[in-house]
Amino acid sequence: MPGLEPGIALVLLAAGRSERFGGEKLLASYRGRPLWEWSAIAAEAAGFEGLYLVLGAHSTIPHRPGWNRVVNPDSAQGMGTSIAAGVSAAAASSRIVIALADMPLVTPSHLRKLARANGTVFTRYHEGAAGAPAGFSPQVYEDLRSLRGDAGARSLALPDTGLIDPPADRLLLDVDTRQDISGQAAKPRP
Repeated sequence: MPGLEPGIALVLLAAGRSERFGGEKLLASYRGRPLWEWSAIAAEAAGFEGLYLVLGAHSTIPHRPGWNRVVNPDSAQGMGTSIAAGVSAAAASSRIVIALADMPLVTPSHLRKLARANGTVFTRYHEGAAGAPAGFSPQVYEDLRSLRGDAGARSLALPDTGLIDPPADRLLLDVDTRQDISGQAAKPRP
């Protein structure tokens, strides 16, 4: 499969508070490795030139070769601040894909589809809902940098928004609780 065009970046959000999980979920073991590494491995395999890992100020996630660490001092205020920090760090990129570190089953091929699309594209969830991961063109970077609190990119009135289907709904597993990580209550993010 051909590689991605140079200049396309992936921003991996890993600064959440893990409140429903009851601790640092991204370091919890999932299928033999820390949960966050599954998303990182998918991004690496997809062929992104720029890899940005957005972390909270007190994160204990270790350095991973090839990744630019972006510390979001405002991460306790919500995901919007992490999106803003990641997009600011990757602003020189020709396109940015934003993914979540608590979605271990997202595939490199799905990330590549988002990277190769035009305009703003979200992943299509069941019943047509839009969600992460998602891809963005430079025309909306300023809008993304304006996000605050828990508001994500879906809260913005972005032009030319599309949806891309994942290969399978089960690949949209979002780990929020300890039951999710053990597979007892796994669900896709709406």
